[in-house]
Amino acid sequence: MLDSKEKILIIDDDLAPRESIRMVLKDRYAVSTAAGALEGLDMIADCPVDLVVMDIKMPRMDGITALQEIKKRHPDTEVVLLTAYASLETARDAIRFGAFDYLLKPFDKDDIMTVIEKGLARRRSSAGLKIEREILRDRTSFLEKQINEARTNVMMCYEGTVQALILTIDAKDHYTYNHSNRVAQLSSSLAMAVGVPKEAIKEIEHAASIHDIGKIGIDENILKKNGRLTPAEYTEIKKHPAIGIRIVQSVPFLEDAMPVILYHHERFDGTGYPEGIRGEKIPLFARIVIIADAVDAMMSARPYRGALSIDKVMNELRENAGTQFDPDITEIILKGKVPLV
Repeated sequence: MLDSKEKILIIDDDLAPRESIRMVLKDRYAVSTAAGALEGLDMIADCPVDLVVMDIKMPRMDGITALQEIKKRHPDTEVVLLTAYASLETARDAIRFGAFDYLLKPFDKDDIMTVIEKGLARRRSSAGLKIEREILRDRTSFLEKQINEARTNVMMCYEGTVQALILTIDAKDHYTYNHSNRVAQLSSSLAMAVGVPKEAIKEIEHAASIHDIGKIGIDENILKKNGRLTPAEYTEIKKHPAIGIRIVQSVPFLEDAMPVILYHHERFDGTGYPEGIRGEKIPLFARIVIIADAVDAMMSARPYRGALSIDKVMNELRENAGTQFDPDITEIILKGKVPLV
């Protein structure tokens, strides 16, 4: 059976006080002794103790130096110093190095027991706190693991849902599918240039890739019409942002995409749809996608016109900065910070 007694080491080059203290403590604690600091340090290395009682004045290594070594190697071990009146100030200074207390020579049994019991009580308290910290650390680690697993599962669902929506767009209108992918790539580049945090880049990319999801609720004859839309058809197609919101609002982890889906046809001057909001009231991600959406539309061939050249696209951006487009984001493209090809 293991000895459950608390362990105390007495270090003193003088046999008399060393043995006196041992006799006082031996019935209650597991007591060992060492005739010098170096020997004591070796003993602690082989068998850690709860508390050390140690003389300050010893040959080869003094008690203050030994105290610092003990605290460096075994910070949880409490240390009580033995001192005469002549070295009392030194003993008091040693408290700064981590000593628990000191005993003045000559000392009596009651002095020894009082200081030792207090020192061991602090040792037990510190050990208890350490165990509680370790338990808390383990619980925190477990919770972090669960959170990371949950986040991974959510992201897998997120990715899967986005891909399913993109494929739904493709099934309805292949032009819209390809267009959305290109808009997502350009939006990602613009977001980085604007200074959107790295962790949010994927968020805007996903939102841009499904910004036209509402078009699956629009009549195919309108979507695929080989020519310009009539006023009635244009009124119908203007419904796709609201339709898109109804499609994704039941998917909680797509809520960040909703501003892009709803506002990607707003204009900076407030003349867009569906709500006619203006300027910075239009969410940043929507303002980015508005420009990316228009750029790709201009650079793509449509049944009623061919693709515009880069120069014409640049002129359109320049002429519509501040009216259709956010001028600051537009300037990023005009200055060549985000190349279009």
